[in-house]
Amino acid sequence: MNIFKKLLRSEFGEKRYNGLANYVNMNCGPEVKESKELFEEIYEYCSGFDSEKIIGMQVRLNEVVYNAFQVGKTYSLAFIIYLVAWFWLMGMRLQTELLLGGIAAITVCFGLKTYQFFSNRCEYVDARIIETYRAVLERILVCRARGQHD
Repeated sequence: MNIFKKLLRSEFGEKRYNGLANYVNMNCGPEVKESKELFEEIYEYCSGFDSEKIIGMQVRLNEVVYNAFQVGKTYSLAFIIYLVAWFWLMGMRLQTELLLGGIAAITVCFGLKTYQFFSNRCEYVDARIIETYRAVLERILVCRARGQHD
């Protein structure tokens, strides 16, 4: 599961997350720049929390976004390490069983890293909800800092 989906499910709950994801799937294609309904749904949910909770939600969101960028940054390093390990194993003149076992082990590890990379990069629905969620949290905090009502 990608880290955006994990955060959204923990913040909104399974049922609300599924409702948001279904809405985005049905109504928010790439040609739609903004969805007022999605914004309002998330805003209505979040505006009921006090500022301290909203700040905590924003901190968790920022941590997840940072971790998603880290996954991307470390993927190229993992690929280089995979290639170096593969050539190193080939050059060791190991018995066939050991060589194949070693290659299988590093391939599984790299495969898991590849899965993590693509699952965090290619989920349009979660990215759209995260983008709107971030905007909602910022709007709530700005309004409250100005002393405006939600």
